[in-house]
Amino acid sequence: MTDTVLVTGGAGLVGSECCRLFAENGYDVISVDNYTRGDLFGSEGDTETNTERYLAGDRIDHRELDVRDDAVADIAAEVDAVVHNAAQPSHPKSIDIPVEDFNINVGGTLNLLEALRTRNPDAPFVFTSTNKVYGEVPNFFSYEKEGKRFEPVDSTVRNGFDESLRIDQNKHTPFGVSKAAADLYTQEYAEMYGLDAASFRMGCITGGAARAVEMHNWEPYFVKLALTGEKLTIYGYEGYQVRDVLHARDLARLYLAYVEDPRPGEVYNVGGGRDNSISLLESIDLIEEITGNRLEYEHGDQREADHQWWISDLSKVRSHYPEWKLEYDLRDIFEEIADSLSDELNSNEN
Repeated sequence: MTDTVLVTGGAGLVGSECCRLFAENGYDVISVDNYTRGDLFGSEGDTETNTERYLAGDRIDHRELDVRDDAVADIAAEVDAVVHNAAQPSHPKSIDIPVEDFNINVGGTLNLLEALRTRNPDAPFVFTSTNKVYGEVPNFFSYEKEGKRFEPVDSTVRNGFDESLRIDQNKHTPFGVSKAAADLYTQEYAEMYGLDAASFRMGCITGGAARAVEMHNWEPYFVKLALTGEKLTIYGYEGYQVRDVLHARDLARLYLAYVEDPRPGEVYNVGGGRDNSISLLESIDLIEEITGNRLEYEHGDQREADHQWWISDLSKVRSHYPEWKLEYDLRDIFEEIADSLSDELNSNEN
């Protein structure tokens, strides 16, 4: 009998990659999405168009549903695994809509966990968390400029932050709080009720399916402005802030590895690591190399609880899943984004 996996947020960046990868590996996929990003970010953030581009496979059954719906709980009660990506994804946006942020991120996660606890306790559960659960704690470290980026003064964290970083007594934005709550609920349902559930705390996840929206998915947004000739606003840190970047396909492969070999109650920091780390200034140079267009920018005020420097320490996840390796480097990722956006912009012109 073929296993069936439920993928929430299936039309989104991570969800669509999960749908395709699981289908390619012999799973039947039920995808659910209510296209909330279009409501949050306008037409440029709408993921509904991804259903035709990425979810047309024979093994993918895509449905328009809200993760808080009873219907989604009923699906979770019948499948062999759940990969939960659906979320309000923007920490700047959460400042304006804290209640909606909570209802989606915490309420939606609890809806799924309860369905598994009460009706389907053997199904592995993957929760897409975020490094924002750590709030502004990464900013409590000291950094210095090296070339066009910041690097930590403390050499012990130079290869990234691990899962021991604390999460309390600091500013998170409501998004960081809601994702931390859902993250902890995932851990608790594993510890208290024995579910095969784990939380994956992300750095910057992107790829060709990402929507180019200023408050979410900075990489495609930067590339889009380079292609259109619009000016970018860099918020704080003069562009020296560092992020680690992971292609959503690489993340989906890790999720598949977890579903097939779950380690209940674990938390993992996941991102591009040191090898796929880049500052905003460095990304502008890379985008110019790829597109031939120089991205013009100006400086704006620093955003609330925005990280000065983040690299994920991948030691733990690599020790638990040693076969998992990154297939996409930074150039691969930005080239795919540029190709996807060029096609989209040319299509809109025609």
